[in-house]
Amino acid sequence: MINITKVQLSADGWTLNILSERVATITDPLGNRKVSYFGFYTQEKAQQFQQWLIDNKQCSAATVRKAERLSMNFECKAWSVATELILELAQRSTTTNTNNNLHTSLAH
Repeated sequence: MINITKVQLSADGWTLNILSERVATITDPLGNRKVSYFGFYTQEKAQQFQQWLIDNKQCSAATVRKAERLSMNFECKAWSVATELILELAQRSTTTNTNNNLHTSLAH
């Protein structure tokens, strides 16, 4: 089960939804998801995940940066990621707290 922590970002209703230590989304005032964040300990792992998302057409765009939304070192910020993938990665990240790629188990 995923426990979502909601953090209000603005008075008009923009919200950061933290699904796990490594997965979060931002929604607009109407509840529409605008962007997703996936956290990593290293820039290399974040870049590998970014490339996996792009290569497998799992997002419309993705970038890697020092973490701003998650309590990790780096995050992959991605747009148009499917809800099912976000939930699967959030669930997997709550069951393991290692530096493995989030997507490793999806490649089987």
